[in-house]
Amino acid sequence: MNRKERRKQKKFAPQSSSNNNELLEAIQHHNQKAYENAEKIYLRVISKDRTNYQGLRHLGILYHDTRQHDKAIKYLENAINLQPSIPDAYNNLGLVYFINDEIDVARSLFEKSFNLNNSYIPAVNNLTRVYFKMSDREKCMKAALHALKLAPNGYICKLNHALALSINGKIDEGIQLLENLKHENKTDDLYNQLALMYEVSGKIEKSNQYLLESFKLNQNNYAMLAKLLENDVLDEKKLNYKIEDVYNKNDFMNLKEKHHLARCLYISYNKKKDFSLAGKYLVESNKSRDEILKYNIDNDEYFIEKLISSFDKKTLNSPDKKNRKNTSPTPIFILGMPRSGTTLTEQILASHSKVHGGGELDYVRSSLEIERIYDLDNKEADNTISKLLDYDTDKWSEIGDQYIEKIKMLNNNNEDYVTDKMPHNFMMCGIINKMLPEAKIVFCYRDPMNNCFSLYKNTFGTSGHGYSYDQTKLSKHYNLHVKLMKHWKNVLGDKIFLLKNESLIDDQKGVTAKLLKHCGLEWEDQCLEFYKTQRDVRTISIRQVRNPINKKSLGLWKNYADSLSEMQKSLKEFS
Repeated sequence: MNRKERRKQKKFAPQSSSNNNELLEAIQHHNQKAYENAEKIYLRVISKDRTNYQGLRHLGILYHDTRQHDKAIKYLENAINLQPSIPDAYNNLGLVYFINDEIDVARSLFEKSFNLNNSYIPAVNNLTRVYFKMSDREKCMKAALHALKLAPNGYICKLNHALALSINGKIDEGIQLLENLKHENKTDDLYNQLALMYEVSGKIEKSNQYLLESFKLNQNNYAMLAKLLENDVLDEKKLNYKIEDVYNKNDFMNLKEKHHLARCLYISYNKKKDFSLAGKYLVESNKSRDEILKYNIDNDEYFIEKLISSFDKKTLNSPDKKNRKNTSPTPIFILGMPRSGTTLTEQILASHSKVHGGGELDYVRSSLEIERIYDLDNKEADNTISKLLDYDTDKWSEIGDQYIEKIKMLNNNNEDYVTDKMPHNFMMCGIINKMLPEAKIVFCYRDPMNNCFSLYKNTFGTSGHGYSYDQTKLSKHYNLHVKLMKHWKNVLGDKIFLLKNESLIDDQKGVTAKLLKHCGLEWEDQCLEFYKTQRDVRTISIRQVRNPINKKSLGLWKNYADSLSEMQKSLKEFS
């Protein structure tokens, strides 16, 4: 905070010494976690002086600490309205949204805080985390290095630097940095990140070890508990509480905790094959998550219909390759609904000697200079599509060159091909052909109920899949994806390779051979033994692709048919 900002803050300081003393007393109680006493005093301070910025901000932080997020938002927004030029309230408010996985909102608030004061370390650290969540590799590393410059010995700065290293293909360096940090301080966050990195790199036993260590330090981390239960690392008998009792009796539980606890119960009853109770808690879990995210499925419908009407065969006439400076390495886009087999397909291709597995890259969106490609409101959708329609041949070539330059940075071994398996690129399939006419496109799809149940029973770390927690929204999003992909297939023809997951399971060798041929690759036996390929994997399928193909997931939804009747009635199949 600079001198000018401090002068501004003084204008809103408590007007009386008694009020000031009360505020200090409240902060003391707050720091000692005597939340009830602190809350009473904060409220008394604010009632005496409605312009008390620090009183409002600290009360907002208290409500954040006690998991009362709606109240936290209210008081922090009031603080911002009083002092819109001070960075700390924006940062505090961003944390409230971040913890609820409302990543886009959190990012904008952290960026606002940073723009007001680029030396404000908490905002820089939080930006590192939010960019990590968004898989924005460049911005994540930039923010991490900036934080280290400000505080070279800062524990959180070093921890976040490890995250930035891991997402930028230097996971061994990231792991070593975290292992060294254990000597400074052992926190649940540190162990959690170590667990994640070991899991990404395929060291599952080591990952499980650190998951347990993390949970021991914070047994209120119900998301962690769900993961431990799901991976058979822990069972309910080893807890010092019954999950169902906590779920039914915790009056102070926020929606996120309710979501994760209900999911724990779904997992527990699923293992006991009590599918009736498991289904009940799965529905309750997703209802809480849906209430948090409030995903507007009508936005998806508007955007997709607009894409279909705007990008016909004439519009999608590809630019001449001669206009392009860079055409190597060749991108292979693996796209489709999440949980449709995209991770498996990428693992097969990445097992080939000429292919580098890039993972889920956000490079299409960033190269097109648009904010996001899901849940756009009507105005945002119109602006996005108008912007894309205005691009001329030179601009498309420029965008394609930018994309190639980005994937070159990932391709340390100079393979001929680099995969990009961002699933939601299915929305931009035709646009990809405009910017990268030489690119290979693979569309993955599954039986609708297999696909949608897999989405419905999982929790995603960001709000981008917010449609997946409500059966009506999920069905509508799936059907829209079918409609759009039929359009892209109609206008692009054989440029899109169709890969049905169930066909791959039934005929692994035959379908793999066709996949390789489409991508211009010679046959290599190791593509059949993809599970032996050592590479970083960062999706929900992270453990599945470490094993050979099997049929375990097929038809699992039938155990929950009574709970999934809404989806069964409305889903349409891609054919």
